[in-house]
Amino acid sequence: MSYSHILKYTGLLGSVQFLNILISIVRNKAAAVLIGPVGMGLADLYFRTIDLLGNSTNFGLGFSAVRRLSPLCEQGNLRALKLQSQIIRTMIFWAALLGAIVTIVLSPALSLWLFHDTSHALSICALAPAVAFGTLTSGEVAILRGTSRLKAIASTSALVAGCTLLFALVIYSIWGISGVIPVLLLTTLATFLLHLRVSTRQFPYHISPFRFRVLRSGRPLIQLGAAYVGAGILGSGTEMLIRATVVNSENGLYAAGLYAAGLTLTVSYARMIFVAMDADYFPRLSAAAQDISRQNTTVNSQINVLSMLMAPFLIILAISLPLMVRLLYSAEYLPVMPMVWAALPFMYFKSIYSPIAYLSLAHGDSRVYFVMELIYDVVFAAAVVVGYRYYGLLGAGIGLSLANLADLLLLSLFYRKKYQFRFTRQGASLYLPQGILLLGVLCCMLLESVWLRYGISGALCCISVLFSFIQLKKLWRSRPTA
Repeated sequence: MSYSHILKYTGLLGSVQFLNILISIVRNKAAAVLIGPVGMGLADLYFRTIDLLGNSTNFGLGFSAVRRLSPLCEQGNLRALKLQSQIIRTMIFWAALLGAIVTIVLSPALSLWLFHDTSHALSICALAPAVAFGTLTSGEVAILRGTSRLKAIASTSALVAGCTLLFALVIYSIWGISGVIPVLLLTTLATFLLHLRVSTRQFPYHISPFRFRVLRSGRPLIQLGAAYVGAGILGSGTEMLIRATVVNSENGLYAAGLYAAGLTLTVSYARMIFVAMDADYFPRLSAAAQDISRQNTTVNSQINVLSMLMAPFLIILAISLPLMVRLLYSAEYLPVMPMVWAALPFMYFKSIYSPIAYLSLAHGDSRVYFVMELIYDVVFAAAVVVGYRYYGLLGAGIGLSLANLADLLLLSLFYRKKYQFRFTRQGASLYLPQGILLLGVLCCMLLESVWLRYGISGALCCISVLFSFIQLKKLWRSRPTA
């Protein structure tokens, strides 16, 4: 597989994600002005609740469905694809129903955990349809991914972003903070319907919820996704624990809103670079997993591209952060800047270790994947919670970066022994210099002199952008080497 293929799909899906970011900028600005940090904190808390409940009840069906559909798509077996789509949708239907029921049943307990009273139980109960729509959407996305309809995924995600913006502008303008739940419900519904519209063009929607043969055929999907859903629960639970810690601190929902904004600035906008990996990388790695040389080439190629794209992005974000905070939110959110600066290495480390983390899934080692995710979540929660309690938002940012550095070291060492994974000298010559440049820019942010701060960091930014441009141009013309 050539570098041009990786860059092609990164460009395709990344360009759509860039459009999504522009739309989300307007949406976040509107939310910041119309509902403030408290409303942002509440919206983020409800969103994480939906995520936790969805991951707890979807049985990893979206992930396991892709692995079942991909080989059939390569074979061109349309009849088998239609049958499997029916089985997948049937299992997804029951998972969505279970998610809605669990949300309703656990709403008082979740309110007690998050807010120390049951005053929000009814609001959490109202999130049940959103949990169900999220699970149903995962099934349609899995069908699109499993049949390699990446352009359809890209165009649909742009439409979803537009709908989300429209809902946020209209509802927050009318209802203010009371519109948080309606926005979440309408957004999840629109996301499901838009993906359903695209997926049913080739695979009409059919389910058989009461046919024993179909349910029995879908049982292996649940078994395959068990480790994936377990890891999802741990990850969502960790995020909820951190949110609960922040909410129950001195500044409550205000601090939670700042933390959510900081995480959005650090993670959400940089995620556009990871989209191509989620949609295109895993099937390629699965096909190469049985050949160590091909496996290492595939992983290192992905790392090289991700790191060259990520470093300049993070450096530009670091330099322009004061302007970005005012543009995306308001001056009220300026206290979040130290957290974001401290957390930027978090995403750079992630660009290096994320391709490695997929190795256990590509080899079908669900237990290894689960254990590694468990270790990461424990380290992640401890680092962020301890950092926040002692140093506030700055400590949370430091904790984010330290947790991902620990994960990078652990994955690279353990998978070296387990799967014979090796970094290449070519890769090290690419991402190590960029890491040093990123660190240099972050150090410049500590300088008191504005001229020195932006003069030196601006020069380092130009070097980083030029370095990435030259290296990506070379990679485009070359073929990956082991």
